Amino acid sequence: MEMILLPGGVLRAPAWDPTLRETSMRNVTEDLPFYLRTAVRLHDRVTLKDLLLLAEGHREFLLPLFTDLLDEFVDEVQQPAEPDELCELDYLEICWESYSEGRRFDLQPILVGRNHDDEQMYSVEAVPTNAMGHLPVLLRTDFQLRLGKNGDVVFPTDGSVLKRDFLLYDVFDAVLAEITFHGDPTERDRWWREIGSRELDATDPPGEESF
Repeated sequence: MEMILLPGGVLRAPAWDPTLRETSMRNVTEDLPFYLRTAVRLHDRVTLKDLLLLAEGHREFLLPLFTDLLDEFVDEVQQPAEPDELCELDYLEICWESYSEGRRFDLQPILVGRNHDDEQMYSVEAVPTNAMGHLPVLLRTDFQLRLGKNGDVVFPTDGSVLKRDFLLYDVFDAVLAEITFHGDPTERDRWWREIGSRELDATDPPGEESF
């Protein structure tokens, strides 16, 4: 059994039941801070809104770890969006981005937008959270280590992939880092109005476009 986050932000983890004398799943949502460093699986109907509301429920613990902008984005994700304002992506994905510094390779979790019928990754840093709050968030554990501006694969070189589970901490880290990249919602919208839509440049990860 493994820890799982269910729709509505309910966190369940295996625990020993002394009455049944066996391990069973129990609701540990209220004890979330103790499970941040535990590997987690997301139900395929868990949405961005679920994750933000769950974070808000533990704001006193999470704010020092992540961002003091959380409240503003929680307020935004609960605001209704007009049908023509909804994000047209099929789902959001948390995946591993590899990067290098000297001889050191490292990974960081990132949040991107995806569609079922193409392999393109889309940046969602400028998308209002209420426009994509309804989208399911999926986890992609496989990755390859890449190096340089062209994103050349350095390992494994035989076309296979590596895998790494996500901790609950990684999930919050990816979501909050992406949506707060340009500051609060007002600063984000002002940044987007100033640049319009942008072209990919050499600093963008390979295969990722702005949505």
